[in-house]
Amino acid sequence: MEQKEFKWLPHLENSIPESAKGYSMSLYAIALEGWRRGLNLKFINENRRKSELLFELASDNKKYKFVVSRGELITSEAIRICRNKFETKKYLQNNNVPTPKGKLFEKDTDDKKIVNYANEIGYPLVIKPSDGTGGKGVIAGIKNEEEFVEALSYVRDDLGFKTVIVEDCFKGEDYRVYVIDNEVVGIIKRIPANVVGDGKSTIAQLIKEKNKLRKESPILRASLIKNDQELRNMLTQNGFKLDSIPEKNKRVFLKSKNNISAGGDPVDITDDISDKIKQVAIDGVNAVPGLPHAGVDLMVDVDSEKGTVIEINTQANIRSHLFPMIGKARDVPSKLIDFYFPETKTSPIQSLLYFDIEKVWNCFRNGKVAEYTIPIIPDKNVQATRFIISGDIQGVNYGSWVRRQARDLDLNGYVKFLENKTVSIVVAGDKVKIDHFRNTIKTSSSKRAEVSNIIEKTRTTPVKIGFEIINANIDKKLEDGYFPVRFEGISKLGQKKVSNKRKRKSNKKKENLYKVKYKQVIESKSWKITKPLRFLSRRLVRK
Repeated sequence: MEQKEFKWLPHLENSIPESAKGYSMSLYAIALEGWRRGLNLKFINENRRKSELLFELASDNKKYKFVVSRGELITSEAIRICRNKFETKKYLQNNNVPTPKGKLFEKDTDDKKIVNYANEIGYPLVIKPSDGTGGKGVIAGIKNEEEFVEALSYVRDDLGFKTVIVEDCFKGEDYRVYVIDNEVVGIIKRIPANVVGDGKSTIAQLIKEKNKLRKESPILRASLIKNDQELRNMLTQNGFKLDSIPEKNKRVFLKSKNNISAGGDPVDITDDISDKIKQVAIDGVNAVPGLPHAGVDLMVDVDSEKGTVIEINTQANIRSHLFPMIGKARDVPSKLIDFYFPETKTSPIQSLLYFDIEKVWNCFRNGKVAEYTIPIIPDKNVQATRFIISGDIQGVNYGSWVRRQARDLDLNGYVKFLENKTVSIVVAGDKVKIDHFRNTIKTSSSKRAEVSNIIEKTRTTPVKIGFEIINANIDKKLEDGYFPVRFEGISKLGQKKVSNKRKRKSNKKKENLYKVKYKQVIESKSWKITKPLRFLSRRLVRK
């Protein structure tokens, strides 16, 4: 199996929570960059899926909303044009930007008429929906009428895209180019889903192993190679079956389209592409009015140095630029924030803190929260440290005390109960407040638990905002009469709206515990003996 090289951007290392991996990586990385520069960050509930949550970044004098990588400086006209692939093609042609020759067929067009057009302009061809996204329904490299009829039926009947575009198939390599303000800031070469033979494994086995590798990548785990009809058709066209065993080092392509979402491999080639090809992408963005930045899909003939614009995406996912399978990661979020908030270019970036988008998503999907504001990040003197405390620690009781000290000081982190009666406490925040917290831990821990040793270690990896209690011995504390609560919210640096549903769930647990205690009281001998006195006191109060 060919090994791939995964590379993070240094400031994203250990800063991407599980909830942001996959398709949500794009919006999260942009929101994180702005927030770390000191911009106010607010998420707005519009019943969108998690990967397309609407968020707003604001400074003292301006604010912009974003969806994925699309910001408000992109006009509604530009969005409308780019949503319609055929209208985009018209703007490109009118501005002398190379784009494949093709024709739009409306939903009521008979299949036979579309087939006749395909035969008229000649093969190879591409068929695709006029308004599809993520490469869904795009079939490229169609060689003859038989293949075209099959592809047409798949796109219109199986996938339900009735309005389609048929165009010339430009032979070359597939690039996703991201352009911001007349500058190419990243180029990804997209290689179609493929496996490399080892001389002994079947294609089915190789696909399984390739998917295991993709699961290790935080951006590719949501884009596995799927064993669908398109894959099986591709194998048949190339003389293979799922149980075929390719010879060693033989690369077998599994899909005709190159999209990462369809299992393709992202490879960064930004530094390897000529200015001539980059200019084609820039010209493509400039051909659409009101479009200062976008993702451009290019097909490039490397030998002839010719490129043609396939389509333009105003809401392009930039995850492959952040984490290519091979090559250097490109900091597109930083370039976007530079463009929208140029005054923050010299702002200190607090990379020791990050937030978890799952908290936002959980609040939004139950429909109870309209907005969720992430706490304002401290603007200076942010530090982090870790304490290792040994001794007979009283579980949640001690953890709750630690959490109160941290929250009162607006510090972020967690208290985690380890094995062998050891506790790890991580805090991050203002240096002065950490000094105060350190003094409290060292002087008062022994009053809360039987502490035998406290060791402090330097913490250099980022810390999630909020403060949590992790791995507390819940069962034991219930027996001792303590009610454990795991805090999953945000520290006092900001405000948060929580759902009534979650509050009711927590209160229900408390209520059940109180009912037990109440039953014990009313069945006690002392309660029964004092009943006449309580009756008399109520009579006196009424009078």
